[in-house]
Parts: sequence; structure tokens; C-alpha cells
Amino acid sequence: MRLGPAEVDDLARGTALLGSGGGGQTDLAARVLRRALATGRPITLLDPGDVGGDGYVVPVGLVGAVSVFYERLPSGGEWTPVFAAILDRTRVAPAGVIAIEVGGVNGIVVFVAAAELGLPVIDADLQGRALPRIDQMSVAALGEPITPLAIGDASGRLLVLDGMPPAAAERVVRGALSEFGGWAAFAMRPLRVADLDRLTIPGSLGRALRLGARHAAWNRSADPDAMAAALGGRVLGAGRVLEVVRHRATVGFGRGSVIIRAHGGGLLRLEMENEYLLALADGRPVASTPDILCLLDRATGIPVSCDTVRGGLDVVALHLPGPSFWWRPGVTHAVAPRAFGLDIDPIRLDPAPERP
Repeated sequence: MRLGPAEVDDLARGTALLGSGGGGQTDLAARVLRRALATGRPITLLDPGDVGGDGYVVPVGLVGAVSVFYERLPSGGEWTPVFAAILDRTRVAPAGVIAIEVGGVNGIVVFVAAAELGLPVIDADLQGRALPRIDQMSVAALGEPITPLAIGDASGRLLVLDGMPPAAAERVVRGALSEFGGWAAFAMRPLRVADLDRLTIPGSLGRALRLGARHAAWNRSADPDAMAAALGGRVLGAGRVLEVVRHRATVGFGRGSVIIRAHGGGLLRLEMENEYLLALADGRPVASTPDILCLLDRATGIPVSCDTVRGGLDVVALHLPGPSFWWRPGVTHAVAPRAFGLDIDPIRLDPAPERP
């Protein structure tokens, strides 16, 4: 399919939902994408089956603080140096690019990078939602290398890593980001199209577009349960935010809790880091990562991020099924609650059959 203005709106809504409260606000990223579309360069989304199995795709995106991304939007040319560095090391001819992360800003930025590089986007990503670290990509969870990888910017600053395990690469990249002004363009080792079913979450961008279209069609006065069903999920609770508690971390990411008094009585608590990770109803765990937890502003329907949630908001908390990839034996541990220091087993929502 060829991306147009209507699809950008749906993409912004859907990637915000798949952000699970993280991944950054998608409105400014959508504005950057509309600017790329205005140049007249076609931006297409292809199913992996439309690309030859012997071809290669390059995962691209951005890493760093998305809050800084809002202050310093891409000026053009950010992805060309990192892309060239990866091709120089691997000597492959890419058939397209895929997103490193569908949730939040990265689900949109992949199309901006594709427009710059003159390549199609292949409908797959490496996380299926928003997750905070590059060592939480699907390939890393499967024990596959993520290097060579490169981070850089339009001014020519470039860092290339090779031969490093994912956790070490995460530490080095995180430590280097201040030298790039807080965020950097990112590209990593090419993947064979024939391996995408095994190594990635195929169809994730298509899911974002469908979720966005269904969210846009929701009548704000309608029953939240009907809206949740249209999105393939369920309502965890609806009510007013009583309190938001945030704890700054000296190492890693900050933690916090959101306390909601449900309209029908009882308390719902969401534990969060960069994303909403765990929901407890009157102290009983009811939903968790790797499934997707969302807060929507009841008045507008707009997803409320971990960064912006505040006391007094009237919200609806949703539980959407996470990518089936993360429920495979041997990989769930990488993104389960214990991966974030929460001593609890993951709680899964069985996915409902998807509507046509």
C-alpha cells in the first residue's frame, strides 16, 4: 500500500496505543512524516511476502530521549550515514527497511527514514509494542546478534559497534547518546526476508494502522467496553486518577505508580517505568507486560503517556493483547514483569479473533 495523509493519522493513533504509555508522543513524529509526504516521494508499506525471500531488510529507527526529539526534530539526512555504515560492513543490497519498534515514535520514524533512503517499509518490527532497551529486541531475545549497529546524526557524527553482545551494546549506546544531543538515528545488521517470520513480529505496522482506524471511529460517548472490544482488548477500569507517584532512579529508568479510583468503586493501580507494566485491581494483579496496557483520556480518547499522566484526569484503562512472539517459550522472560524488577509472573489476555 502507498502511505497517504489518512494513513498517517491512523498510524499516529495506532502506534500511540501500541506504545503502552511509552515510546513518545506520536503527534510531532506524524508532522515530520507529513512533511516527507509533501515532497512527493512515494512511501510504501509492503507485506514480507511481496519481497523475495533471498532479499535483506535493514532495521532502522531512533534511540534516546524522545522528549529531546520534540525539541530537535529531524532536519533531513539523519539516516543516510548510519544506513551507509551498515551496508559498508555487511555488503548486502537491501530490499527495504523495517521498524525497530512499532510502539510510539519509532512506528512513524521508520517511514521518515524510508523516504530519505528511497526504500519501501516492510510490515514487521523487532518489538511489536514499545520497549525501552535495544537488548529487548526480538533478535536479542532469540540469542541472535544485533551488531553491527550504527548511531549517528545529520552532522556526520557516527558510532559503529560490532561484535558486542546486546546488553553491552545497550550500555555503550545509552552512554554515548549525550554526545549526540540526546537522540540519534539508528540502523543495525540486515535480516533476511526469509527469516522475518522467525526473528521479528510480522504485520505489526498493519496492526497499528487497523487499531488507529478503529480508534478514530470510536464515538466518545459510547460504552468503553464496546471500544475495547473493537480494539481486541478489554477494559481494566474507568475512573479518576487520584495520585501519580514518580521515583527518580540514579541508574536506569525512573519508576512510578498511577492510582485510579474506579467509577464503580475500588482502586486500580498501574506500575510504570517508561511504559505501563502491571495493573492491580484492589491489590490483585490483573494484567501485565508483555501485553499492552493503555490509559485513554475519557473526554478525548487520546492515549495518556506515563510522562503526562496526572491527578484529576478521567481515564479508561485498557488491556490489549501483546505480540504473540513474546509469549513463545524462551523469550517471555526478556520483557516479563521480572525484567523490570517486578516480582510477579506475566498475565496474558487471550487475543480475540481479529475483525476483518
